[in-house]
Amino acid sequence: MVEQRQVAVVTSLGKKYSGMVDIPNESLRTTDLFNSSNIYWKNPNEKCLENAILMYNARLMFDEASVYKKYDKIQIRLDKIFYFYDDYPNIGSEREKMRASTLLQTSNEKLQRVNIITVSVANSFYDIAGDFYGLLKKKSSDRFLPLTNVTMIEISKKDNKWFKKVITLPHKFICVSNRHVESALIG
Repeated sequence: MVEQRQVAVVTSLGKKYSGMVDIPNESLRTTDLFNSSNIYWKNPNEKCLENAILMYNARLMFDEASVYKKYDKIQIRLDKIFYFYDDYPNIGSEREKMRASTLLQTSNEKLQRVNIITVSVANSFYDIAGDFYGLLKKKSSDRFLPLTNVTMIEISKKDNKWFKKVITLPHKFICVSNRHVESALIG
């Protein structure tokens, strides 16, 4: 049975789409859906962009609150996404937490802290810090890197002055596009 999940997608600094995406079953993590080589579409005939997700009841917002436009449906290219997060207040359900615990015990992956600087767009970039499990080198081959306990700062230059803006995230969990990572430091 096809389910839908609330997702927020940031495609550039200050521009966010929020809406529902189809998932083939409720046990699939949003991270796995976005990292899949074959993105799920309930109706593939609706696809007009390759390598994209279809979002329903979408709102395009600027600066976290101002709704610019609403869409019944809109397709968003995955390679244009800087980061995304879903509507889970915690990282997954109890079932997901049990799965993660089992994986940690069998893989011996350790929690690591990473600091990421994204590529610049229009004299702005993100400074992101967060925790992840595993090897960054291995995770960098995925489209998106899942991070927990995230802190994020937007750095922008206006009128030859640099400004910092702390980005407030609803759940301290995001997935950052590896395509937009310019540099990273572990530790």
